[in-house]
Amino acid sequence: MAIAKLLLFFLWAAVLPLLTGSYWSVKQKSDSGRLFLACFYGVFIEFALFEFLAIPMVFLRCSLRLLSFTWLVLSLICAALSLYKAHSLPHFSGQEFPLSKSRGRALHAERAVPLPAGSPGKDCSFFAEKLLHARRRFTPLLGIVLLCIFLQAACVTFSQHIDDDDAFYVATAVTAVETDTLMEYNPYTGNPYQNIPTRYVLSSWPLYLAALSVLCAGLHPTLIAHLLLPGPIVLFAYLIYALIARDLFAGNPRRQDLFLLFIVLILSFSGFSVYSSGVFLFTRGWQGKALVAAITQPALFLLCRQAMTDTGGKSAWFLLFCAVTSACMFSSMGVVLSILPVAVYAVIYSIKQKKWRYLPCSFLACGSAIACGMVYLML
Repeated sequence: MAIAKLLLFFLWAAVLPLLTGSYWSVKQKSDSGRLFLACFYGVFIEFALFEFLAIPMVFLRCSLRLLSFTWLVLSLICAALSLYKAHSLPHFSGQEFPLSKSRGRALHAERAVPLPAGSPGKDCSFFAEKLLHARRRFTPLLGIVLLCIFLQAACVTFSQHIDDDDAFYVATAVTAVETDTLMEYNPYTGNPYQNIPTRYVLSSWPLYLAALSVLCAGLHPTLIAHLLLPGPIVLFAYLIYALIARDLFAGNPRRQDLFLLFIVLILSFSGFSVYSSGVFLFTRGWQGKALVAAITQPALFLLCRQAMTDTGGKSAWFLLFCAVTSACMFSSMGVVLSILPVAVYAVIYSIKQKKWRYLPCSFLACGSAIACGMVYLML
C-alpha cells in the first residue's frame, strides 16, 4: 500500500507536469534539453492552475476533495492536449525554428557531437545520437557538480529540520485533510476562523500539500512536506540554474559546468544568515516562502530573458504569467517579489532593445499578482 502511494505521488508530482510541459518545450527554438524544459514549464503551469482553482473555491467554501479532483481532471486534460499538440510540431524531424545567426551558431556548436570510431554514423537512431551526445557531454567537472547536487538532495531528504513555522503551514494542510475544508479552521486552536485569514488566504501552497495527500490515497501531508518534497525541490532548483547556464553560455559546456559549480558553492556556504536562499532551500524547502526565494526568483530571470529575447517566442509570456501566479501561490510575499523583478527586467530590456511593447506585455504577465494585491488590500 505504501509503495502504491509513493507511485501515485511520483505520478502526480513528476510525470504529470512533465507531460503538461511537453508542448511548450517543443515550441522553444532549441532541440536540446527539452526534457528539462518540459519539467520546468509543466511544474509552473500545474501550480498556476491550482492557484486559479483554489482561490475562488476557498471563498465559496468548497471541499478539499472537490478542489483536488477538479485540479487533477483539468491537469490530465492539459497533459493530454499538450502531448497531442507536441507531436504536431516540428521537433525531432529535420525542420528547424528560425534563429538569429549568433544563437544558431551557438546551438549548432552545442549539438555538434563527434562520433567515435565504429559508430553507425548518419544512420544511427535519434536515441543513439542522444546517448552519444550525453557521453560526449559528461566530464569530470560535471560529475563533481552532479555528485554535490545529489548529496545535497539526499541530505535534506534523510535529515530532519524542525521549524516553528510548520505549526501553521504544515498544520494548515493537515487540518484541511482532516476536516475536508479549505482554510476554514485555525490550525493553532482547531476552532473555525471568525475572520478571513487575509495574510494566507490568497496563497494556496498548504492546500496543494493537502490535495497531494488526498490524491495519493491518504499519504500524510507531514510526510509529503518533510520527506518527499525537499529532495525533489533541491533538484528542481538546480534544474532551473542549469537552464540559466545553458541560456547564458550556449555552446560552451565548460562554462555551464563552472556556473553550476559556482551556484553549488554559493548555496552550500550560505549559512551566514537564516534568510539566505540556500538556508531557505535546504532547511525549509517545503514552505512557500522558501520556494519564492529558491525557485521563483531564478525562474523569473530565465523566463524574462526568454520572453524579451529571441529564444522564447510568444509562448514565453504565457509561461512567465504562470511563474508569477506560482509565486502568489507560494506566499503573500511572492506578490511583490514577482512584480518587482519583472518590472525591472522589462524596463532594462525595453531601453536596451528599444522595444517598448515589453512594458504592457510585462504588465499583463503580472496580472495575477496585481489582482492578488488588490484583493488583499480590499480584504
